[in-house]
Amino acid sequence: MFNKLRNIISHPEHKILLKNTFSLSILQFANYILPLITIPYVVRVIGPDRFGLVSFAQAFVTYFLLVVNYGFDLSATREISSNRDDKNALIRIYSNVLFTKAFLFTLCTFVFMISILLIPKFRENILVFVVSYLIVAGYVLFPTWLFQGLEKLYITSIFNFIVKLLFTMGIFIFVRERSDFYLVPLLMSSGQIFAGSLALLYSLKLLGWKIYLPRLGNIFQELKTGFSVFISLVFINFYTVSNTFILGFFAPNEKVGYFASGSKLVLVFQTLILAPLAQSLYPHVGKILRNDLNKGIEYIKKFSVVITMITFPASIFLFAFAPIIVKVFLGEQYLPSINVVRILSFFPFIIGLSNLFGIQTTLNLKMDKDFFRVIVGGSIINLVLNILLDGKLAEVGSSISWLITEIYITIAFMVLLEAKGIKIIDFKFYSKFITGVIKSREI
Repeated sequence: MFNKLRNIISHPEHKILLKNTFSLSILQFANYILPLITIPYVVRVIGPDRFGLVSFAQAFVTYFLLVVNYGFDLSATREISSNRDDKNALIRIYSNVLFTKAFLFTLCTFVFMISILLIPKFRENILVFVVSYLIVAGYVLFPTWLFQGLEKLYITSIFNFIVKLLFTMGIFIFVRERSDFYLVPLLMSSGQIFAGSLALLYSLKLLGWKIYLPRLGNIFQELKTGFSVFISLVFINFYTVSNTFILGFFAPNEKVGYFASGSKLVLVFQTLILAPLAQSLYPHVGKILRNDLNKGIEYIKKFSVVITMITFPASIFLFAFAPIIVKVFLGEQYLPSINVVRILSFFPFIIGLSNLFGIQTTLNLKMDKDFFRVIVGGSIINLVLNILLDGKLAEVGSSISWLITEIYITIAFMVLLEAKGIKIIDFKFYSKFITGVIKSREI
C-alpha cells in the first residue's frame, strides 16, 4: 500500500499537481481562513447595515474586475500552457495580455467615474465606492494567468499570503468603530495593489526582464481570442455577484448584510475545499486531454468520485451546523443569515461537479460556445428569479435564486457532454474504480 502511494506521488505529473494543490491550499488559507478571523470582528464592529453597504460597493466593483481580467485566467492560461517551452512566445503572450488589461482598465475607470456621478446611491457613498474600485488596479498588475500556465502557482501563494496577513493585522489595528467601515475596502485594495506589484516584478524577472509594447492590433486580437470565455465568465459572475448587487436595489443595506455575510461563509467553506484542486487541475487536465482524449476523460471520471466524496459530507455539515456557524462567526445580530447558509449549504457538492463538467472538461475541450450557452441560460434564470423573489423574500429570495441557478447549470453541463458523446456520468466505471480502491486498501 505504501509502495503504491509512493509511486503515485513520485510520478512527475502527479508531483506537479500535488505541489500546485498544496501551494493553492496555502493561498486559500490566506484568502479565506485569514478573513474568517477578520469577519467575526468586522461584522460586529460595523454592523449589518454598513457591512451590507461595503458588500454592495464590492459587488459593483466586481463587474469592472471581470472586464480587466477578461477571462485571461482561463484563455491566457491555456495559451501559456501550450507555449511553455517557447520563451519568445511566452514574452509575446505576456506583453499582449498585460497591456490589454491596462487598456481595459483605462476604459473601466472612465465608465466607473461616470456611474459614480450619475447614480444617486453611488454618489451618496462615493468614498466607499472609490476605495473599493482601487482593487481593480491590483488585479491588472497581478499576472496569475502566467503562473497558472507555467504551473508555478506557489509564487502566487507566497505573495498573497504575506499581503493577506498584513491586511488581517490592519483590520484589527485600524477598524475600531462603525465609522471606520470604509477602511475595510481600502485595506483590501491596498493589499491587492502591493501583491500585484510584487508579482509583476517577479514575472518580469522570470521572463528575463523582456517585454514590449504591442500594437493596437495585437490588443484587439487578444480581445477577440478571449471574447467567448470572457462573456461566459461575465454571465457566471452575473448570477453570483449580481445576487448581492440586485438585492442592494430591492432591499435595505441591513438585508444585504445578512445575505452577503451568510453567502460569504458558505463560499469561504466551499472555496477552501475546492479552489486549490480546481485551479491546479485546469492546466493539468488540459495537457492530458491534448495528449490523449480517452485518458483525459478517464482522469476526469476518477476526480468526479473524489470530489463527491469530499464535498457531499461537507455540504451535510454546513446544513446541520448552520445555526452554530452563524452565531460563532457572525454573532446574534446576524441570525437571519442562518437561512442563507442552509439554503446554500449544498454549494460545495453542486459547484464541485459543475466546475468539473464545465471548466475542467468543456473549456479544456475548447467547447467555448457550448459553455457560453449553458451559462447564459443560467444567468437569465437567475435574473428572472431575483426580480421575482428579492422584493418579497429579500436575502432568502436571493439565496433560492442562486441555488436553483447552480442546480440548472450543473445538470445542463452533464446533458451537454452526453449529447456530444462524452460519457462523464458512468456508473459502471465508478463501481469498478471504487471497488479497485477498496481492494487495494485491503492488500
